[in-house]
Amino acid sequence: MPQFGKSQGGGRRKSARSDAPLLVGLSTLTDDFRAAIVNLSHTGARFCGPELPNESEDLIIRANRVQAFGKVIWKQANECGVAFDSPLDDAIVAALREAANLPSGLGLPAEEQAALEDWQRGRSD
Repeated sequence: MPQFGKSQGGGRRKSARSDAPLLVGLSTLTDDFRAAIVNLSHTGARFCGPELPNESEDLIIRANRVQAFGKVIWKQANECGVAFDSPLDDAIVAALREAANLPSGLGLPAEEQAALEDWQRGRSD
């Protein structure tokens, strides 16, 4: 009986595998949504999904075993930006970035990383 996931010639897969996005739950007082994390920082995140909460709505974000409170600060088409009520801990951000297969830090100094995160959320000056 052939082994699952192996092809002939040394166990290489026939098809390339890609990581799936990390799906999260976004809950407002009236609705629940499913979205994927596009990017994430200590103070906010950008989400993508077919249906998302509206700008200015308060919400709860549930991802893996993490729960955070936030507010939608912008929404365009199938994306929205959320500012967290309280910054996430380093360990939580690292774990969620890894689970979502997002790059972390990019080797930038803290001030430049913060500016990049603001720009990604549409808050550049």
